[in-house]
Amino acid sequence: MAKTTAMNKPAMKILIAGVGGQGIVYLSNIIVEAAMLAGIPVSVSEIHGLSQRGGVVTSGIGLGEHCTGFIGKAGVDFLIGLEPLETQRCLTFLHKNSSVIFGNHRILPYSVNAQMAAYPDVNLFVSYLKEQCKEVIYIQNFPENMDAVLYNIFLLGRASQMKDFPIKTLKMEEAINAVVAGYHKEKTLNAFNQGLNFELKKQSV
Repeated sequence: MAKTTAMNKPAMKILIAGVGGQGIVYLSNIIVEAAMLAGIPVSVSEIHGLSQRGGVVTSGIGLGEHCTGFIGKAGVDFLIGLEPLETQRCLTFLHKNSSVIFGNHRILPYSVNAQMAAYPDVNLFVSYLKEQCKEVIYIQNFPENMDAVLYNIFLLGRASQMKDFPIKTLKMEEAINAVVAGYHKEKTLNAFNQGLNFELKKQSV
């Protein structure tokens, strides 16, 4: 749960969760850069897991003076989930004032592919989150013309419009310009702006 620092500015812990190859560390770098550009003290604690095999990857970011990136139980104020099941695995890190955004880009684990287990019902999970957390956004369908490698940036753009997101949009755009090189920059900014302007429609939850 967010605390107040000695400078009377709210500290916040952000958790990014997904699987290897979804750009968790890349997304973390952009957020960290944006925080520094905004003059917000920031630290990061990355857990790569089996990232080279498509395994679980999480990254914790602490914003605010003396706020570390270490994530404990009920310690996440803002969760960005790049894969539904991995978002669900982070449930114990949330509290009643947490904000959550995640997308419906499913990467099936071995047990599901091998028909040894069923993929959890995402709609039930969304309904539960909305009962337990402060603000929840579920992107059921990404834009059809968008490359899947940019889903993380799209989610970041939409997250920046949520009530408790701690960094201003302008600083996020400045960070993308600073972190992303070459021809990737235009595509990345476009994906961010698509998320920024994305209007949620009624979904089956």
